[in-house]
Amino acid sequence: MKRDVLSRLIGAVILGGLFPMTVPAQAADNPPVTDVLPSGVPLPFPSTAPNNTPQGWDTTLLGDPDGVRSRLRAHGVRINLQDVEELWGVASGGISRGATYNGATIVTLNLDTAPLFGWHGGLFNISAIQLRGRSATADRVGAINTLSGYDAGGRNTRLFEMWYGQGFWNNRLDIRLGAIDPDTEFLVSDNASLFLNSDFGWPGVPSANLYGGGPSWPMSVPGIRARIIPTYPVSVLVGVMDDNPTGGPFFRERSMLDMNPTGTQFSLSTGVLALAEVDVSVDAAGLSDVPTGALPGVWKLGGFYDSGAFPDRRYDTQGHLLAASDSNGQPLMHHGNWMIYGIVDQTFWNPDGDDPKAASVFARIMGTGGKQNSLSFGVQAGFTFHGIVPWRSNDVLGLAWGMSTAGSRAWHFNRDSLQSGADDVLPLRTEHHIELTWQAPVCNGVVVQPDFQYIHHVGGGILNAATGRRVGDAAVFGLNMTTSF
Repeated sequence: MKRDVLSRLIGAVILGGLFPMTVPAQAADNPPVTDVLPSGVPLPFPSTAPNNTPQGWDTTLLGDPDGVRSRLRAHGVRINLQDVEELWGVASGGISRGATYNGATIVTLNLDTAPLFGWHGGLFNISAIQLRGRSATADRVGAINTLSGYDAGGRNTRLFEMWYGQGFWNNRLDIRLGAIDPDTEFLVSDNASLFLNSDFGWPGVPSANLYGGGPSWPMSVPGIRARIIPTYPVSVLVGVMDDNPTGGPFFRERSMLDMNPTGTQFSLSTGVLALAEVDVSVDAAGLSDVPTGALPGVWKLGGFYDSGAFPDRRYDTQGHLLAASDSNGQPLMHHGNWMIYGIVDQTFWNPDGDDPKAASVFARIMGTGGKQNSLSFGVQAGFTFHGIVPWRSNDVLGLAWGMSTAGSRAWHFNRDSLQSGADDVLPLRTEHHIELTWQAPVCNGVVVQPDFQYIHHVGGGILNAATGRRVGDAAVFGLNMTTSF
């Protein structure tokens, strides 16, 4: 039976028959407005239909006043404004208890070159971000992964992305060139994007191991990316770009936002980041004889290679232990770094009754080398449930877990430090976080999302300088409100 199902799946992918569809000609890869949101993304009901048409104004708070937006769109102009407000309260554990506020406002402008200039298949995209508030993670928790993708720990107004996209062959090839944020497309699990913890967006493993946390929200880097659709259930995503959004050294004393406060400082001095990903769309309902609604899923396999130089986590340039008293304090440098990952987003329950209900599962696993990486392995997994709250058919509930574990030499460095008698180091542990979230639309364009997170082994077992003891497991309550105007 398993062999028969597998053969049907492989055959369907090869023949391109899982989703017999065509892609209409339009501006290159017209991005959803939610692409600029790093976490807490409104999660649509699972569907096998391609998401390649501009969103209607009925999904926004202001709608289409006097038809202004419709007239602008007819001329190729689309402007989107989104605002995010968050409150976080540490109820127990962490560094300290208390409440913290952070927020962001994002403006995006899309120009379709066909109605504007008669140039078909072209799209110009530019976006800017205004950040405010404080970091609850840095000030009160101390976790490896921030409580939210918006927890940037700074206040400024900055450029986010600025690129030109061109589609070819009815958009079966789509190329972007300019200032790009790869984490809007690479490494993305749609179901994981529902959750607020940053590990479910741009994960902790690449964030800890790349220069400046890697090119991720709210940073962008100069580069080029291409999406190729050889057959419609399969797409291939490749990108080549700068690897350092701050332009600074690997070990930095200032925050990322302070090192590149406007988002317009681009540096090509450290290395090149090359990414590749293969996505396969499936409808699992076609593999079963049981009547059911569509069971869409996307399975992904990808990885990246960074040509830069990265510090060894245990040895210095003389071959001595970095934790030893005779170390020169300069880590041995290794050329190149890599990571591979796999992602499964799959709807497994959709009764297709009068009330829209569905349940989906996601899993993302990633691994990398242990010499030059503080984190070498990470996993995120969870469930999302549509329409199971009585009288709230559009609400989404989610439960997820994630973890990040240290590389082999980072573990040994910790042990070396303990043996050398360091009084500010504790035995290293693996941090885990669990998140329970409820996304509830309250009116057109406004989504409220209560959230609870529990972080076990905060920071891998760091010391609380105020108490002289290990930072306790943190229980954190949050509230996110996202408004699309």
